[in-house]
Amino acid sequence: MSESVTMHFDEYVLGVGIEFVGLITRNGRLSAGNSPTKFNLSQEQMEMFLISCSLQQRMQQDYDDNFGPVQFSVTERDNFRIITVPQGSDTLIFVMHKSGEFLSGVQGLLDAIKHISAL
Repeated sequence: MSESVTMHFDEYVLGVGIEFVGLITRNGRLSAGNSPTKFNLSQEQMEMFLISCSLQQRMQQDYDDNFGPVQFSVTERDNFRIITVPQGSDTLIFVMHKSGEFLSGVQGLLDAIKHISAL
C-alpha cells in the first residue's frame, strides 16, 4: 500500500471515533500514520507498542495453513480497542474508543481497505 493511499485512508477513517491509524512495516516501524490527538506514550513506548503489534501479526501467520489467514485482530483495553489488519508484510493499526458499535466499525474499516486497495 503506497503512502499516498494510506494518507487518503487516514482522512477517510479518522472521523469515526478512531484516534490513530497507521501503517506498520514488518519490522514494527511506522511508515505512515495520522492521529488527531497525542497518546500518553513516550516515543520509546510507542515504538515498542508498534513492534509488538507487528510481531503479533507475524506470529499468527504461522497458523494460516491450519485456520486460514487472519482478517483482523482486536485487543480490547479499558479505554480503547486496538485493531490490526494484515496488509501483505505490513500491518494497518487502528486505535479506537470503545464506544459505538464495534463489529460494524470493523466491517466499515475492512470495506474501506478494499476500496482504497482498488484505487
